[in-house]
Amino acid sequence: MTWPFENDTSAIIKKLANRSMKTDKRSKAFLLLTIALSVCMIFSIVLISAGAQEEFKNTQRSKAQVAILGITDDQLSGLRQNKDVQWIGEYAAIGLFYSGNKTITVAYGSEDYFTHQEEKSLQGRAPQKANEIMLPQNYIDFLGKSYHPGDTITFDVTGTGHEAEYTLSGILSESSKSDGYFVYLSKELAMSLMNHLQVTAYTRLNTDAIRSETLLDFTDKVIENTGIVEDQVYLTEYSAVMTGAVQSGIQLPIPLLAALTAVLAATIVYGVFYTKIAKNVQMFGQLRTIGMTKKQIKRMVRKEGLRYAFTGIPLGLIAGLLIGFIVYPKGFQIKTVAIYAVLIAIVGVVMVNIAIFKPVRVAMNTSPIEGARYLAYSGKAKASSKLHRNLSPHNLARINIQRNRQKAILTLVMLGVSGALLLGASTVAGSIDPEKQATFKHYPAGSILLQVKNQVGSSFDKESEPYGSSKLQLEENPLESQTLRHDLENIAGVEKITAFNCVHMSITFPGGSGSLTSIMNDFPTLNREQLAEKQAVLSSGTADYDDMTERNGILVAENIASVGDTLQLEGRSPDGSTFNINAVVAGTYDPTDLMERNPVVPGSPYFMMTYDMAKNLTGITDQTGILALKITPNHFDEVLSAVQEIAEQSSKISVNTIEQTIKNIQYRYSSSIKALYMAAAILFTFGSISLMNMLMVDFQNRKREFGLLEAVGATQKQLKAMLSREIGIYLGGSLVIALVFGSILSVIVCRRLDAVNHCITLVLPWLFLLALVVVLAVIYLIFTAYAKSELKKTSILSAIREE
Repeated sequence: MTWPFENDTSAIIKKLANRSMKTDKRSKAFLLLTIALSVCMIFSIVLISAGAQEEFKNTQRSKAQVAILGITDDQLSGLRQNKDVQWIGEYAAIGLFYSGNKTITVAYGSEDYFTHQEEKSLQGRAPQKANEIMLPQNYIDFLGKSYHPGDTITFDVTGTGHEAEYTLSGILSESSKSDGYFVYLSKELAMSLMNHLQVTAYTRLNTDAIRSETLLDFTDKVIENTGIVEDQVYLTEYSAVMTGAVQSGIQLPIPLLAALTAVLAATIVYGVFYTKIAKNVQMFGQLRTIGMTKKQIKRMVRKEGLRYAFTGIPLGLIAGLLIGFIVYPKGFQIKTVAIYAVLIAIVGVVMVNIAIFKPVRVAMNTSPIEGARYLAYSGKAKASSKLHRNLSPHNLARINIQRNRQKAILTLVMLGVSGALLLGASTVAGSIDPEKQATFKHYPAGSILLQVKNQVGSSFDKESEPYGSSKLQLEENPLESQTLRHDLENIAGVEKITAFNCVHMSITFPGGSGSLTSIMNDFPTLNREQLAEKQAVLSSGTADYDDMTERNGILVAENIASVGDTLQLEGRSPDGSTFNINAVVAGTYDPTDLMERNPVVPGSPYFMMTYDMAKNLTGITDQTGILALKITPNHFDEVLSAVQEIAEQSSKISVNTIEQTIKNIQYRYSSSIKALYMAAAILFTFGSISLMNMLMVDFQNRKREFGLLEAVGATQKQLKAMLSREIGIYLGGSLVIALVFGSILSVIVCRRLDAVNHCITLVLPWLFLLALVVVLAVIYLIFTAYAKSELKKTSILSAIREE
């Protein structure tokens, strides 16, 4: 602020700042590049992380927020008339049958369900009449046919051998191979095959709300006067994904990366700006001599620093935006970009202000006398008491580094930290092991599982039961066959076969928002010895075999219920009827601790019971429900082929492999791995260029020193050897720091991720380590070539007279 009685010198100060920038073009380029790079790096990493999550949210962004179970035609009609409903996608699973080792699921779905909820395209339209069906393209490929919409085909939709002619109304876009395929029927045909068609209405509401409470309150108003009750309403995964409760892959520590980048950038800006100020100390002294005040000097230097910021920050934002868009174009959101751009711009200005704080104070506190005798390269060297010092090029290099320890440490840390981050990020990305996670959670005893089929033949068969595997285990368990065991043992590559007891049941427990969740699956049954072992992994309660058997006690995952709660179990009684009992929670466990310390199959179960409890409820004594096959390395494909042939001959056994689970986990981690590699590359590129900037600026500020050394007899060859030694020390030290701190960072992060997800097999990033060494060698060659070229251009007198 200029007071009325003061002269307004702002125009003069502005001109001086502009001229200072123009006169030192090299420092200007280095400062602009450093600021732009730092902003680019922070912005690009933030956009990469945000883009990955936005791309994940895009999988749900336009889908249904709620699902209404068991909806009737009258309820649907009332719901469709509400102006707050955008669309309703109907879906119902009708049944299934087997074609060889492939499971064929028969279902009904409306066109809105496929195009909006599943977001798949189709040729033709969804079935509407009783004589119409729709097939996915991958099933048509599996059948080896060449069908087109409108074709009349002969098809068995129930798997019971009753073929009929149908019109293929549409073909659904689905090209991937699978262990199971779908057949889609019209609602009319589906109702003729089912006594009661259980339709789920996936409903898209006219609201932007993403919170579960808000969505449920909105839904309550929508379903008024439709006959739909609250118990029918369930939230889809829309809310969990959109609120960030469920995220894709491993989350990057964005605040930490941004803070590290800001510190590195501020350090570099400080170093370059400080040397620029030191180089012009004599000019500041002269300005003070002609009457310029400390305040005016301060304003001039700060204005120059901020002009660098206001030029470099936009350039960095533009570059970061391009990188973020290229990496995740589908996750690019203008609103997200705008918010982060403003925040990072503010952080950038603050960062520059902090970085130039000390250089500004040096400039404003410079007196005319100090300006005349200031040497930019003097550093903070202490007087030596030694009588003799060997002034060889190697010793001169060491002395120069020791003379300004602060600069030496900053130079070493700069590339060392970025190298450590490169190695850390690449180690984590390369060590993610989907197979390990799949093995830990689901396949602890072998990569191939043979299970008793819960549905033999077709579910449309009148004799089929909802708990068909229990019937097979009760009458003649196919997995207890000695012939089967002998055939499996004779397959080359089968290392070990382990039998596990389990029975097919369903468990019902409280879910989110007061609703009930029902899970049907194979659940482990434990003998007395196995149950006693589980006591060590219980987080609460007691695993007493006799007590649990007597009062139908179960052990459950700790996120399902608490000790003393009562849950519902359903299964098949010995007479073929369905039992429904109340089971008391005797103990709880953490599924991760269970699979780590005392694994069971099927893995990560919702609940476990005693063998005798299962026997009392189902009558099954031969409770083997799974055979796990451990395969010798490099024999998986041959063993799987042989096992599938044996399973097809039985028709009562299904084969499940670890492969699909691995693919699912790989897909979940793919965006995180991509983001980690990108972040590592950006970090290291930033560190390398920034180091080159600092070294070159430092070289320019030491020209007087080189001239003095030449004046006392040093040759250019000796000066080159001295500079080579210096850069070698810096780069070697940086490599050591990168290796040490990169290893520590990698171990810490990998152990943490492995403790949570059990998805890490530590792999050294040899390729990135080699790249680090190569880049350091390139920096060495570039700098030595630059020094050689600049030394040839610099004469003794011009170097001494400089400044």
